[in-house]
Amino acid sequence: MRKFAILFLCVCFLFSGCAKKEEKQAENSMPKEPEVLSSLEESILTLMAKVDMMPSMNKALEEKKKDEAIVQQKELLLADVSNDRLSEKDRSKPPEEKEMKQIKISDFTQDTILYDILKSENIKDINELEKGEIPSKLEESWMDVKKDLIKIHKSWNELEAKMVDVPVEKEAMDNFENNLNLLTSSIDSYDIFNSLVYANNMSKYTADFKTYFKSPTNNDIDKMKYSIRKVVLLAQMKEFEEAIKSLDTTVQMVPMKGDKMYSKDKEIYLKLKYSLEDLKKSIENKDLKLMAIKAPIVIENINETENIKE
Repeated sequence: MRKFAILFLCVCFLFSGCAKKEEKQAENSMPKEPEVLSSLEESILTLMAKVDMMPSMNKALEEKKKDEAIVQQKELLLADVSNDRLSEKDRSKPPEEKEMKQIKISDFTQDTILYDILKSENIKDINELEKGEIPSKLEESWMDVKKDLIKIHKSWNELEAKMVDVPVEKEAMDNFENNLNLLTSSIDSYDIFNSLVYANNMSKYTADFKTYFKSPTNNDIDKMKYSIRKVVLLAQMKEFEEAIKSLDTTVQMVPMKGDKMYSKDKEIYLKLKYSLEDLKKSIENKDLKLMAIKAPIVIENINETENIKE
């Protein structure tokens, strides 16, 4: 009986080794992920950040115009006053700079939906948004978004051509294109919220496409981040039950790697686990302000799992 048990274990190890070998061979036979896929994903996230910043940009623009009007009014009042009576500091300034406040876009980002989450992606174009100049009118910002949208359409066309010989499900490709078309219509009508929804949906499909390539990044992590963004959007729509269901799906994705994560870095695993629980509590309490704090923390903890090697 003992000999049989030993033989059985040997057979199990043999089959396990063969399965892993076959899995490795299958992975090695995959084509390398095309650069356009990662750049497309980055462009989608950057566009989301820009769209989400529109109300903040508008507030900054209004404040800038208000300040300009105050300065102009003061200049009119001082027009009859001799320049000699102004302070030396004010005399040295050009007229348009006198009394002008330094208005920053970063002072108006408190009411964004996904911006703080997207900043965690560490994408250069997103990180530079708050440093940009305030436009003279909001239409300039929308024109910039529309240029990005055209770039996304071109990248998608290029990616389609590269996926011809890859067994990508047609449904996933159709869904991506449908959401891209809906995104285009939403941007054309300046619909901020729906633009975020459709762009986020597209990020799910770019993560799906990665499964057909030898990717330098983990598509499970990309899917988890998409799901957290979806949770936030659902909560913003007051669809709290749906948001909790979506979050539960994300939580279920963690145990798939949980044992490996726990054995290699207990703290990272526990931080992610507890941050997901905290986010769920904020949604259960319908506390959107608390959720806005908790969601970016979850994303940061998900990012940390990228450093855990398989």
